[in-house]
Amino acid sequence: MHEPLDTSARIVTPERIVLEFPIAGPARRLCAYLLDQLAMLGFMLTAAFAIVIMTGSAGLGAGTGLLLAGYFAIVWGYGIVCEGFLNGQTLGKRALGLRVLSEQGAPITVAQAVLRNVIGTVDGPASFLGLLGLSSMTVSRRFQRLGDLAAGTMVVVEGRGDGRIFRPQFDRALERMIERLPERIEGSSRLGQVLADYAAERDRFLPPRRREMAAPLAEKLIARYHLPPDSDPDAVLRAVYLRSSGFKPERSNRARTPSGAA
Repeated sequence: MHEPLDTSARIVTPERIVLEFPIAGPARRLCAYLLDQLAMLGFMLTAAFAIVIMTGSAGLGAGTGLLLAGYFAIVWGYGIVCEGFLNGQTLGKRALGLRVLSEQGAPITVAQAVLRNVIGTVDGPASFLGLLGLSSMTVSRRFQRLGDLAAGTMVVVEGRGDGRIFRPQFDRALERMIERLPERIEGSSRLGQVLADYAAERDRFLPPRRREMAAPLAEKLIARYHLPPDSDPDAVLRAVYLRSSGFKPERSNRARTPSGAA
């Protein structure tokens, strides 16, 4: 399914776990950027004060080299160090509940942090009024600026029902249902959201209640995909959700128990 802008990124891991992350929009990221600028200004003033103390009566004239070195280290190293070693968060991002992740939903590496921050000097808000970065975010599915596209990263929002995880338990009914469905399922974003909500919340209810909740939508899906009329509604919704997320079933390699075994 096509993902609308500024909603969520859906990722299917090799372990057959479906992850959903709400993507951060330009306004929230700009606020985090401004907070980071204030943080860097505070670090620069602290460094200047420390240099004055170290140089003593000689004043800043003797510490100009140290001041320039400190300025360079803070401007270029702040984002790289924070994102590379603090799990994708600068102080501004942490304050607003944002985090940088790889496009696979994993924590970013130091190399990715270096690349996105170096390119950020060209497409960030401080360069050309941020027009390059804003243009890139507008046309990309996950609001990625040029630095994100180059590094393979995205900025997500935490603490807003995000990171919702569905770990499917592959019982025989679900496996058979997946095999009956076409490999590619097209549907509206509304259908995808309903299926995602059901998959995330189904474990809170007992099986009879699950079937009752799933039945109205399952009847339509059964007719659409020509499934057996007596199909388990819960299995139908889970199977369609996995298929719509891009999951392809694999033959199970689990060892079978010998017929004479206890």
